[in-house]
Amino acid sequence: MGPTYIEEQQFKRFRQEREAVLKQQQGFTLIELVVVIVILGVLAVTAMPRFINMQDEAQEATFVATASAFASGVKQVHLVWQMRGKGQAIKDFIPIADPIAGGDLSVNQFGYPADTRGRSLTLNSTDDCLDVWRAVLVSQGAEVTGDNSAAYNAFYHGQNDCTYTYNAQPRLQVYYDSNSGEVRTVF
Repeated sequence: MGPTYIEEQQFKRFRQEREAVLKQQQGFTLIELVVVIVILGVLAVTAMPRFINMQDEAQEATFVATASAFASGVKQVHLVWQMRGKGQAIKDFIPIADPIAGGDLSVNQFGYPADTRGRSLTLNSTDDCLDVWRAVLVSQGAEVTGDNSAAYNAFYHGQNDCTYTYNAQPRLQVYYDSNSGEVRTVF
C-alpha cells in the first residue's frame, strides 16, 4: 500500500513550504558585510593601543623585578662580607656552581661584587660587569652580553661602575657602582 492522497498532498505542501523558506535565506548583502568590517576595524584601532601599553608595562615590570633582584643580590653579598669580618678584597668569596657565571664571585675591598675570574679583585672591564651580573643573578633568566644579543647589554664606564641596558626598552637601565654598592634604576 502506497501513501494516500491526503498524505501525498501533505508531503507536497511540506516540500513547497521548505523550498519557500530556503529561497528567502539568501545570506548577507554586500552592505551588511562592509558595515561589519568597518565596525571591526574601528574596534581594532581603539583596542590596539591598550595591548601595546600592556606589553610595555609587562616589560617594565620584568625590568623592575630583575633590577630589584640584582640590588638584593649585591646587598646580600655585602652583608655576608661584613659578617665574615675580613674587611678586605677576597678572591673566590662566594662559590657559584652555575657555569654561566664564569667562576666563583670575588669581592673588592669594600665588600661588593667585583668579578668571577679572581684576577684583579676590582670591577674594571665589561667582562667584569658581565661576570658580576651573571654571578649575582645566577639562574634568574636575565641573560646579559656585551652587545645587544641578549635581554641585557653590559657596559663598563670606568671608575668601577657598570650600566646594564634592557634591550627590549633601551631607556630602562640598571647602574651599578662597585665602590659604594649602589644599584640604581633609570627609566
